[in-house]
Amino acid sequence: MKIKSALGYSYRMIEILLILSITTGILSIGLNSHDNAEMGGILSPCIVAIVWMWFITLPLFVIYVVSFIRSIPPSSIYKKAVLSLHVLNVALWVLFYLFLPKPDPCDAALMENHYKNYHDNMYDLVRYVRNALDDSCSITLHYRNNEVVEFTIRNKSDYKKCKDIENEHKRNTILHSVGLSIQELKDIQIKMLKAGIIGVEIDKNPKSQWGTGKSILLFRWYGVNRYQFALYDHPMTKTERDEVLRLHQFILYNDSVVFESYGGYPGGRGFPDKDKFQPQEN
Repeated sequence: MKIKSALGYSYRMIEILLILSITTGILSIGLNSHDNAEMGGILSPCIVAIVWMWFITLPLFVIYVVSFIRSIPPSSIYKKAVLSLHVLNVALWVLFYLFLPKPDPCDAALMENHYKNYHDNMYDLVRYVRNALDDSCSITLHYRNNEVVEFTIRNKSDYKKCKDIENEHKRNTILHSVGLSIQELKDIQIKMLKAGIIGVEIDKNPKSQWGTGKSILLFRWYGVNRYQFALYDHPMTKTERDEVLRLHQFILYNDSVVFESYGGYPGGRGFPDKDKFQPQEN
């Protein structure tokens, strides 16, 4: 009887810890998601990990399902508590999905239209940032829902994160190390608004891996995916063009502009309408 009681107590402990772990996971995913598409994007690699570790997750999944079935009807205080936790998990997931913002999908047609309407502002932004930066320095500044999600600068010898620096004097000192001032940073933000851009990755002396300089302008977020313009300083080399044509997350719009889509997991990035916009090489 003692052994049976001990096994029953151990099962209940595992059951409660498992349910609470799932509750914690749902809260973590929901609270760290900017929109419901990102919530799904974060969940996808978790599902892949669960499938990959099936020899561990399958028994836990069985325990979870059995736990739900055994809690109906809730004939005891313990069963009522277990059923309440199961209902809470479902309710949390539904509430996060319903109340998180719903982003508009992005595609190549939208990016083409934006480039046609704002390309002068986009190139003006790139020129301003490069003129403001010192040689061999760079800035990365990304927004999402009007919130800074990444803000880093790099000079010849150092790399610094500025996102969580509230002290204006300290931030000004760091900005000065790459040739920027607080006012120039504000001007960059204004020019980003005019260009309809929510992020920049710009170097003073840019070089891609093939030798052609380029700047990145972030256009849209959709879940964990980001859509951006890559503006090359000069016509791309044949090697660069071949690489763009090969990969589904790139669209060669012209010889110096590429539409890019980057995601946080395989299969979650790319352009569904790539074939409509991808010019064919002769």
